[in-house]
Amino acid sequence: MKGKQVALVLSSGGARGLAHIGAIDALLERGFHINAIAGTSMGSVVGGMYASGKLEEFRNFITSLSRLDVYRLMDISIGKKGLIKGERVFAEMKSFVGDIRIEDLHIPFAAVSADLINHRVVVFTKGDLLAALRASSAIPSLVLPVSFNEALLVDGGIVEPLPMEHVKRTTNDILVAVNVNAPRQNLPNEAETDSRYRKIRQQIIQHLPYLHNDVEKKLPIGGMLDIMSSSFELMQHQLTLTTLQYHTPDILVNLPVNLADTFDFHRAEEIIKTGYEAMSKQLDDPEV
Repeated sequence: MKGKQVALVLSSGGARGLAHIGAIDALLERGFHINAIAGTSMGSVVGGMYASGKLEEFRNFITSLSRLDVYRLMDISIGKKGLIKGERVFAEMKSFVGDIRIEDLHIPFAAVSADLINHRVVVFTKGDLLAALRASSAIPSLVLPVSFNEALLVDGGIVEPLPMEHVKRTTNDILVAVNVNAPRQNLPNEAETDSRYRKIRQQIIQHLPYLHNDVEKKLPIGGMLDIMSSSFELMQHQLTLTTLQYHTPDILVNLPVNLADTFDFHRAEEIIKTGYEAMSKQLDDPEV
């Protein structure tokens, strides 16, 4: 199968989506040629960086972030539509991406978002690349949505977390999908991740004390923010299962949803390595 053309689909998943970088590394290392990408949320960000030829710059940027850098880039803004502006990180990315339009990329690319006003899927296949990535990754209630024409756009993970029907196919290519919203597993680093997430939640609670309520004492998943996050994870998993009933990829890499929390970007190198190892294992499987 070496040398095959690949139509690549990358799932949503916050910081877990950095595993997509490692998965791409493994494909390229083994001589596969990626000739089309579709992604949702972080999958669209990584896919867009590869399609624009800026993946190495993005890798250097994201792996340089400390935990403090992640807090700084969150640009918390308490408002009715979200807790985080989401502008700082894209301003940083623009410094090395510049102004690029999707239709000018060297391979076909699609970024999936959701329109809250018109209740529809919005697929960006042209227009400003960073604007599309910003809309595709606006986590509802956490990151401010994007107004676009007469639409209000949020994270595409609420409609199509694994957007296999939107990747451009060619004759004799193979469909490869990377899903980082698979069921939870027992992982050695999970306790540290939970501790770090509590610190972020506490920072937000300082601005919105009412988020801290009795649920914190009754449920192991914590307060309102944890419930929202867990609900989003469950929704993405169920939607992914439905997608896989209708689309069967030639190669499917599944990584557990508790691999990393949404804002674990300071663990970038570790997450990228996990994605590389998971894709390598699949490619080395004799049955694949």
